[in-house]
Amino acid sequence: MEHIYWLAWAAVWPAGARRFLNLVEQLGSAKRAWDAGERELVVAGLNRALVRELVARRAKLDPVVVQKRVREIGARLVTWIDEDYPERLRHIYDPPAVLFVLGELGFQESAPAVAIVGSRKATPYGRTVARKLAADLGSCGLVVISGMARGIDAAAHLGALDTGAGTVAVLGSGLDVVYPRENERLMERIAAGGLVVSEFPPGSEPLAWHFPLRNRIISGLSQAVVVVEAGERSGALITAELALEQGRDVLAVPGNVNNPYSRGSNRLIKQGARLVEDAGDVLEELGLNTLFPGAKPGGSGTARLGPDEKLVLESLQGEGLSDQVLIELTGLPASRLGAVLAHLEIKGFVRRAPGGLYYSLHRS
Repeated sequence: MEHIYWLAWAAVWPAGARRFLNLVEQLGSAKRAWDAGERELVVAGLNRALVRELVARRAKLDPVVVQKRVREIGARLVTWIDEDYPERLRHIYDPPAVLFVLGELGFQESAPAVAIVGSRKATPYGRTVARKLAADLGSCGLVVISGMARGIDAAAHLGALDTGAGTVAVLGSGLDVVYPRENERLMERIAAGGLVVSEFPPGSEPLAWHFPLRNRIISGLSQAVVVVEAGERSGALITAELALEQGRDVLAVPGNVNNPYSRGSNRLIKQGARLVEDAGDVLEELGLNTLFPGAKPGGSGTARLGPDEKLVLESLQGEGLSDQVLIELTGLPASRLGAVLAHLEIKGFVRRAPGGLYYSLHRS
């Protein structure tokens, strides 16, 4: 029964998560806070003008109606007091009091997670890099988190989905309000194999002030944030700033110096963000390269490789080959070959030389 009052407070006070959590601590429960009169709410520390506004909103809201809508869209509510509330998110400065969820929340808790964010007006280069980076990280078992916006966000989600990896989309609207509209199919795919999250109740439109709030959840769920193509005033830079405040690593992909949508990401690198060329840079920054030790150059250890990895390694046979030649030799799709080559690089079996040729470092 307590959950319905958490839901009700989320509906009347969508921007008040931190103060609401303080209110619950003061009064003992969400129900007690909901039933409190104006004087009691003021004594609990809320501004009188705010209290009057909240009480007026409260009088117009039927929590049962909101609860019914959550069920109708197939979502569920996760509150701060629930055991399955994401642990990483619990420890940020301003955690959401509630999360509306489509998909399985638990799948991402035990896995390392990286946010990939960037400009909505992405170039083909930026979209390609974001998609490949997400695919390579996903194939290594990382969860890719983003905001399902146009451009870099959508490319990152698609890259994770390419490899069947889990991905999390954090929305700046209610779960029943798909924004942008063209991402409706993408959202369905994410919910089917991953997770779609919002702190805004059903029916909430994608208002401008929602997105900075959304960004703190993207970084809060992650261990690191990778910025791919961001302009000087990009929302991705807000996510990067929040990540630093939350103690997360910030990394950036270098971009064309003549592209205005690379100025923000390039500036992050100037300021000390780790430069990212491939998934290996991200894994190394997080100390996760030890998860893929493999064999050292000149050693054995191919028994630990999968069938596709062995096939690619056998095809190289010490020669420098392009990915196009490897596609012809192995018969693997381009997306799968990219993931396999990324694995082999991380494990120390293959290196990519200038010019895009791949060389085997393994001697049988």
